[in-house]
Amino acid sequence: MDNDTQIINNNQAPERRRQGKLSRFLWALVALLALALAASWVWIHHISNNKNAADMGLKNANGQVATLKSQVASLNFQLDTTTQALKKERLAREALVKEGDSLRTLYPIYIKKLEVANADGSGKSITTFGGDIQASTSMYLLPRITYYGFKPGEKVELQVKLYNPDGNIVLGGESPKDGSYSYSYTISTVYPADNVESLKGWGGSDKGHFYPGTYRYEIWCGDMCFKSVTFKLK
Repeated sequence: MDNDTQIINNNQAPERRRQGKLSRFLWALVALLALALAASWVWIHHISNNKNAADMGLKNANGQVATLKSQVASLNFQLDTTTQALKKERLAREALVKEGDSLRTLYPIYIKKLEVANADGSGKSITTFGGDIQASTSMYLLPRITYYGFKPGEKVELQVKLYNPDGNIVLGGESPKDGSYSYSYTISTVYPADNVESLKGWGGSDKGHFYPGTYRYEIWCGDMCFKSVTFKLK
């Protein structure tokens, strides 16, 4: 081998080493880039999943908010309705209080409600007041009033009239000419508290004392009818 050939071979060896190092560096760089891309894809996929979950959670939250808003609107409507009803009742009570002085001078009580039950000979109700009464088990038709009193301790005398389905007053052995009977009691509490008083039953101890049809009770005080109610015996 001559000198020129040896010099060329000696110069080519470092060059090949440099190319090998560069090739390994490039492959390492490619590998790092591939790892970086893979990691980026995993991260983007993770972020996408989290975003989808967040979107779903937000959608559910919005649905719950809409439901709560609907419930709040319904409650507000109920509150307004209740408030208006309470306002009407308060105004009615205030009007009654304002008229109380004149009412007290004219009448001892104000009857709110009149109900009837079937009762036995001892005066004990055997049906609920205002409930159904069967003619086949009817004995004594017992009236009960719910009322406001205006003067505590005042004695009240009422006249009670019972009309049969023919429109005639039901008469008893001790009935006066107008067919009424008197009932006296003393007012215990006054307005605005309610008083409840069961009067005397009208009828007999035999079951089926009254025949089927529509009856009417009237409660009078002096020359004025304070309350009346119609009820059916089936």
